[in-house]
Amino acid sequence: MDDYAHSILSAGQTTVSNYLLANYHQIGINNQELFIYLLIKGDHDLVIPMPEMADLHDQTGYSEQQLFNLFHQMIEKKLTKITQITIEGQQVDAYDFTPMYEKLAMFKPEEDGRLTSSTTTDIVDSTQRQAVFQSIEQEFGRTLSPIEMESISQWLDIDHYSPELIQLALKEAVLNQVYNLKYMDRIISNWYKKNLKTPAQVEAYKKTRKNPHSDDISNGYDGPDIPFINLSGNSNK
Repeated sequence: MDDYAHSILSAGQTTVSNYLLANYHQIGINNQELFIYLLIKGDHDLVIPMPEMADLHDQTGYSEQQLFNLFHQMIEKKLTKITQITIEGQQVDAYDFTPMYEKLAMFKPEEDGRLTSSTTTDIVDSTQRQAVFQSIEQEFGRTLSPIEMESISQWLDIDHYSPELIQLALKEAVLNQVYNLKYMDRIISNWYKKNLKTPAQVEAYKKTRKNPHSDDISNGYDGPDIPFINLSGNSNK
């Protein structure tokens, strides 16, 4: 075996589940995201040390900002999350792709090869998901933290709040100048207590109130008032 062939083999191989390759689109992974996962995977499967963006730039030709956006998208879609691992006695940041495989495990193939799941209808389209994150970041005027991204993903994937309802709660929060997720969660929780689960139901309910033109949600609920001062830290609220 010549030196060139030996160097190719000594570089090792990356293995990946054929089931993932066959069905990645079904769980909201796009081609670029899968490509990046395969590049950084190496001999890992779930928890992968964070790569150097400069090295990925050299490999892919993507700008570092494009790469950052791809990882950001994968966190938004709840395909991965940030964690820490110990390597040679040192704590290093890593990406944990366990959520991606958990999504894949929710599905099972039918005889015709399609994936089905009892929760298929609850999986939010990736375009809608990204629109929710972008809208919140735009209105908050900053990039969301990983913890905030986890919270929003939980709204979509676990609580099954519709993107439209989250957008409506964001509008209410902006109108009241309260820019945090806890306030938005209180808004949606109050709506759910009244069995208001769509924007149309919320709007219809608001019209039944004595002051239907008010944007102050405290006028639209029979329950306890939302404590503005505790949520926003603004003594004027």
